[in-house]
Amino acid sequence: MIIMSRQLEELGFTKKTCITCGNDFWSIGDRKTCGDAPCDEYTFIGNPATDKKYDLYEIQKAFTEFFAQKGHTPINRYPVLAKRWRDDVFLVGASIYDFQPWVTSGAVDPPANPLVIAQPSIRLNDVDNVGRTGRHMTCFTMGAHHAFNTEEEQIYWEEETVKYCHDFIKHIGINPEEITYIESWWEGGGNAGPCYEICVRGVELATLVFIKYKTLPGGKYEEIPLTIVDTGYGLERFAWISQGTPTAYDASFGPVIDKLKELANVEVDMKILAENAQVAGMMDIEDIADLKELRSRVAKRLNISLNELEKATKPMEAIYVIADHTRCLAFMLADGVIPSNVKEGYLARLVLRRTIRFIKDLGLEESLADIMKIQLDFLSKTYPEIKQHQDHILNVINLEDKRYLKTVSKGRELVKRSVKKLRKKNKDEMPFETLKELYESHGMPPETAKEIVEKMDFKVNVPDNFYTLIANEHEEEAQEEKEELELNFPATDLLFYEKPYETEFEAHVLGTYENNVILDQTIFYPEGGGQPSDIGFLNIRGEKIKVLHAEKVNNIVLHTVDEKDIEKVHPYKGQIITGQIDISRRQALTRNHTATHLIIAASRKVLGDHVWQAGAQKGVKKSRIDISHYKRISPEELQEIELLANKYVMENRRVLTNWMARAEAEKKYGFILYQGGIVPGMSIRTVKIDEVDVQACAGTHCVMTGDIGLIKITKTERIQDGVERIEFSAGVAAIEATQANDNLLKESSAVFSVDAEQLPKTCDRFFIEWKSFKNEIKRLKDEMATLKMQTIMGKAEMIGDLKVLEDMIDADMGEMQKMALDLTDDDGEFDIVLLGNLDGKIVGTSSREAIESGIKINEIIKEAASILGGGGGGRPNLAQGAGSKKEKMREALDFAVSKLKN
Repeated sequence: MIIMSRQLEELGFTKKTCITCGNDFWSIGDRKTCGDAPCDEYTFIGNPATDKKYDLYEIQKAFTEFFAQKGHTPINRYPVLAKRWRDDVFLVGASIYDFQPWVTSGAVDPPANPLVIAQPSIRLNDVDNVGRTGRHMTCFTMGAHHAFNTEEEQIYWEEETVKYCHDFIKHIGINPEEITYIESWWEGGGNAGPCYEICVRGVELATLVFIKYKTLPGGKYEEIPLTIVDTGYGLERFAWISQGTPTAYDASFGPVIDKLKELANVEVDMKILAENAQVAGMMDIEDIADLKELRSRVAKRLNISLNELEKATKPMEAIYVIADHTRCLAFMLADGVIPSNVKEGYLARLVLRRTIRFIKDLGLEESLADIMKIQLDFLSKTYPEIKQHQDHILNVINLEDKRYLKTVSKGRELVKRSVKKLRKKNKDEMPFETLKELYESHGMPPETAKEIVEKMDFKVNVPDNFYTLIANEHEEEAQEEKEELELNFPATDLLFYEKPYETEFEAHVLGTYENNVILDQTIFYPEGGGQPSDIGFLNIRGEKIKVLHAEKVNNIVLHTVDEKDIEKVHPYKGQIITGQIDISRRQALTRNHTATHLIIAASRKVLGDHVWQAGAQKGVKKSRIDISHYKRISPEELQEIELLANKYVMENRRVLTNWMARAEAEKKYGFILYQGGIVPGMSIRTVKIDEVDVQACAGTHCVMTGDIGLIKITKTERIQDGVERIEFSAGVAAIEATQANDNLLKESSAVFSVDAEQLPKTCDRFFIEWKSFKNEIKRLKDEMATLKMQTIMGKAEMIGDLKVLEDMIDADMGEMQKMALDLTDDDGEFDIVLLGNLDGKIVGTSSREAIESGIKINEIIKEAASILGGGGGGRPNLAQGAGSKKEKMREALDFAVSKLKN
């Protein structure tokens, strides 16, 4: 725990133990409790803790300016999409996420030291509590001042951190005698350390963390060389405590809430809202799935019924949820999150669809896009990048709104089928697992599912924390455990960077591992970054050994050869051999790799800067790149992307490669560097195409874009929700792809005996004629079926109370099915129809009355078809079968009739 009392003692604080929770805390004067709820009630609602009332952006400005004056460099917020620079979490949950893992591990210098930041952060682990408790939010602003201390340079540590915090709180007008510092412990993102939780009037305002450890499996810790001051000030709570409003929502985005109240025509009972927040503050809501307990306590204190309470609070809770969620969505979508059914897109869609539901519950006529405009106008004053992305945000919102309506419409039948299946299993209640599957696999909101289920007189219980449970399963990237291969060899010198045009090289044989040769240097490019490896030969005393593959393991390149060849290498350990790569393959891969960079740059230009690379694979003949995009790429957009990429080629721009320190590269270019994925190491290789694109990339590249020759996009497809795949070819392969298209055009033109220019009109004319003939054929078939029906109508017999028709006719399977169904439908004359033809096809249908009397036509036809040497089956009202013994059709039909008589 913390042992650092000098600064607090100098400020007049003394250490005490809370008589309620037992935690150690520091305060001025005589005090029995720690100052945090539930040990202390909120005493600031209606009684602000400061004379000046700060709105959120005023307190944000005051915070940043205060620490700037204290020698901290203000830095801009990071995107809320954390996967831009790390691969373990999707969204930024605190300011320290901005600096993990590279800065916190000591691999990279911080952007400034010390620094101050106001970082929008997103946490969905309390999403169901938003609007209900007065304080929980999906998106909040974490004010933070950070210092990164090394053995060589100590910036500041415990004492200075406490003094800065104390001085800031005092600076905004809070009485120091109301501040308590609770001793605690913090862990997150792989780090840990002691901390102080700072409380005023029952609410926690800030946390001061002193990161000293790396967390290890089994609850163990390891000291780290870099010690970090990691502070987090909840700026929304500072605004709340300064205004004394009933909820933190009113203090943080009051203008948005006022407009929503006006649209919904909601009358607010401030007393009830204030009491609700008071009671919620006294409860550990995170541990209470069922919020009825909160409701009961509030109703009891106000001496009203639960119904009266819900009637008074639900409309405002919906308004608070909508205001909070639209803010969260604004940051998500502006920073590049694309709603989908996977990863961070799944979380965005969860928030988005909850917002739509609350808009519906509130009875608002406005669409989500209409409401979103209110939030965007409010946020744009502080965050110009939100305004810059407004069109994109609204496009995504409108599209998702339509998708939601389709999902709900389709999902209704799924819910009904689920209930029928549960009833067959003698269940009387829909379990949570079914609700979860309906939501996760089919997008069906549990509230809508509940409405449908209850109309079917079936039970269902939707947990109050349903969305929290779902969100918790999707907040982090699943990490694959990789077995580290340990090789006792020095790092391989990579010659292909220094000598990109060399095709042959000399190297010492250092040794072998399984069927892999290890050299001291190589020009073989090892597979990586979506670029396949080079192939070629190793020349050993005149004998060529084929290199099938090359890969890099911990900076050592393994040259894979056939198992039968590895023995030939063993005698030459320590000796010099030569190697040679397949240069035509290397050149093709190089062109395709540089072309990939041009296509991603062109896509961002045409589709918008939300586009981000989601995967890539380069090839010799064709390559592909996967990009994040919220809808299908239109043919016109695809042509524009192709045209722009080729324009970059024709402009013959320089492709510059450079090794840079990671911090320097990030500072110069930003996170656009990591389009191709997170690159490890303190030093990264940047590939910059003049005024077009820059990425961290270890692949081989052309020196000038003109070296590519030609780029031809051949195909696009949606490979998953929110991800579009573009397939293309470059160089000679692009010419071959163009020629292949030309050949298809020529062959198609030859079929119709027209010129290529006339092909579209000719195809259109033939299609219209074909469709017309198809309709005419159907009409004639229907007429023939009607005539055939008339010829067999008199061949009926009564079997019991059922009118049965059986006959062999000259008709195909489709005609027989139509006739049989028409004759046994609700307006038909027969209860059972059995028809067969001379091709060995048999059909049977049953009327509703026949089915109710116990006739199972599908089983009868199945047995009859076995006589034909085949099989059959179907539904209770229609079945069909077939077999090769067509001469036995009469026997099969007679058998079917006999089954009816039995």
